[in-house]
Formats: sequence, C-alpha cells, structure tokens
Amino acid sequence: MSVTEIILPKLGLTMDEGKVLSWHKHEGDAVAAGEILFEVETDKAAMEVEAPGAGFLRRIIVAEGESVPVATVIALLTTTPDEALPLAGSDGALEPGRRVGPAGETRASPEAVTPSSTSQAQTVHPDSPARSPSTDGADGSASTTRVIASPAAKRRAEALGVELASVVGTGPGGRIQIEDVEKAAAAKGGSTAPVAGERREPLSRMRRTIAERMTHSFRDVPQFSISRDVDMTAAEALRKREGVSYTDVMLAACAKTLVAHPRLRSRFDGDALVTSDGIHIGHAVAVEAGLLVPVIRDVERRSLAELKSAREAVERGARDGRLPSEALAGAVFTVSNLGTLGVDRFTAIVNPPEAAILALGRVTDRVVARDGKAEIRPLVTLTLSIDHRVADGAEAARFLTDLADRLERADL
Repeated sequence: MSVTEIILPKLGLTMDEGKVLSWHKHEGDAVAAGEILFEVETDKAAMEVEAPGAGFLRRIIVAEGESVPVATVIALLTTTPDEALPLAGSDGALEPGRRVGPAGETRASPEAVTPSSTSQAQTVHPDSPARSPSTDGADGSASTTRVIASPAAKRRAEALGVELASVVGTGPGGRIQIEDVEKAAAAKGGSTAPVAGERREPLSRMRRTIAERMTHSFRDVPQFSISRDVDMTAAEALRKREGVSYTDVMLAACAKTLVAHPRLRSRFDGDALVTSDGIHIGHAVAVEAGLLVPVIRDVERRSLAELKSAREAVERGARDGRLPSEALAGAVFTVSNLGTLGVDRFTAIVNPPEAAILALGRVTDRVVARDGKAEIRPLVTLTLSIDHRVADGAEAARFLTDLADRLERADL
C-alpha cells in the first residue's frame, strides 16, 4: 500500500503558479493511470493533466478556483480505497490539509487551521497583509515577518514599485496574488487613472505573460532579421495536389531544412549552446485573448497529410483553450503566418529560449524576370529573425537560402 502525492506540474518554462479549474474525479473515486484527473489554468492556456498512476483519489487538497505555486501537493492518491493517510514525517509523507511549497517546506492550508490550533498559529484576517511571524528572545516578541506572495506577484510588485508588506492578500491563507498588487498600486497612484473618454482594462494573465516575454526578448536577446522572396510555383502545385495549407508547406520545409542546420534549432544557455535532436516547431496561433504557440513535435517525420491533421488539432485546442500539457513546451523554432490576414511581410520577435522565428507573408502574384522575360509568379516574402548569440548572419543566410531552394523545388 502507498500514498502518491499529486503535485501541480510545471507546464512550461515560464510557469510558476497555476489555478485548478476543475477536478474530473471526486474524493473516493477510482482513477486509472493516464486518465484525465484535473484541469489547470496557466499563464498561457487551460490544460488537462493525467493521473500519474492508478488508485483512488483519497483527498483533494486544492479546491477548484484556487491558485497555487508549481510543485504544490494538490491531492493524495492511494492504492486502496480505505488506506490510512499518514502524517507528515521524516519519510516526506504529507499530512492531510498541509501543502508543499516550491522549496519543499510544508504549511497549513487555511481549511486545516482548527480552533484548537489557533493558539499556536497566527490567525490571518482577510483585511490584513499575509505574514508569518518569527520570534526573537524569551519574551516571544516578534522580530521579523515573512510576506506570503506568489512568485508572479513578487515580480509584479517589483515592476510597479509596490512594497509587499503593505499589500492585502486575498488568496488562500491570505496569500498575495497579482490582482492584489495591482489594486495596491492603483490605490497609491502607481497607475495613471483614465481621463474622460477612456476606460481602463486590466491585463489578462495571458496578455501579462506576452508583455513580459516580449519585453524580455527585446531587452535581453540581441536579434537581427533577414528577408528573401521565394517563388512558390512548385510549392503551390504541391499544396493544391495534397489539399494542405501554406502553413503546412512551410512547417514541412522548415523542419527538413533544420535537419542540416542544427545551429538554428539550438538555444543560448549561459556559457553553452544546447541543441535539440528533435525538430519540434511552434505554430503561432491568434486567439481571442492574445497569442499562443502550440508545438507540433517531430515535424520532419510527418507527411503533409499528417502535418495538416496535427496543425488543425493544435489550432482547435488553442482556440478552445484546451491543450495537453506537452503542447506548449519544447519548441526549437517557430513559424508565424500573417499572410492569411493579408500581410505582405513582417518581422517577428524571437520567442525565447528559441533562437529563431520565421515570419511568413501572403503568397501573391508578382512580376519577375525569367530568362530575359517578364513573368507572373506566386511569390512570398520570408523574414527570419535570429538570436545573434546563437548564429551569425552567414549561418542565417545559408539556412534561408536552403529553405528557399527546397520550397522552389517542392522538396517536401
């Protein structure tokens, strides 16, 4: 017999907390390995999380609608329906009603604090900032306080110049969340009030993430861009014959070209470059709340028909807000297509930690010179943005040249 602690997984490099949207099982229900156990909302999308093994869901520790840091124990799974739940001890087992924080420490959940325990624990009032006391000396006088806040709230407080000690936490156990920080900033005049004729709309979690990541990209990633026009005559004939989209054609061409250009599927990691063996490509998808980049894995191994099915599946998942946990992590390269919206050419921003992103404009008929004569051909402008720490202009140019040649030969 054993007890398995179900933790909130880290579903992406930038995720530091998540909200439990719904439990697919109730306490006492039998659970099969691989069965969808719960749904979690991250800073990108809602994702379904599978049970790590078979057993019985004995205790739900984090309720629906509650936000907690990654690595928090949110439920207990046992091998038998009536197995005793052990107390926290040296073996690391979790006492029901307690929670494991990111560093491994345990703390009581608000529902676990009973009247008999309040004599030894500080009562957290809803109108007081969240703190935990420590004492200094025999008199038991408080010497320091520790503010309980989510990592995202701490970053937001730093950006807005807000002292966390002055913020009232409305999260579980009085924990400070991003919304609390922004409310405190607005109260002290940290944000500009809208003038007549304007309205202020708080940023969604997705929009905040986009803002943070793109600011990081522009500030910390030295990047440059190169462009090239490509004759799509042969690729257009293949596209029509296979019944696929231009995006499918571009994903396939990029994947096969990346096989011979490992530098372009690498990422900068401090004092080294890390190169992925798998060619997993991100596909930028516009959604109502912003932009998602779901990942299509092992693109170089897929036929155009298989690629079309995979691309349509991740688009549906992105727009419905329902993607599997692995669908938003692991990309080594991204393709962004605004040609479907009538854009001729644009420059995309590198999506860290990836080293490159390809911007695809619309395919249009243009007049070109061929054998001393003017001809009308379907052309597209491709713009490649590169992290200069990973690759230089010559490497980027060789990749774009090989990509153009593959498209013009329809070698997919």
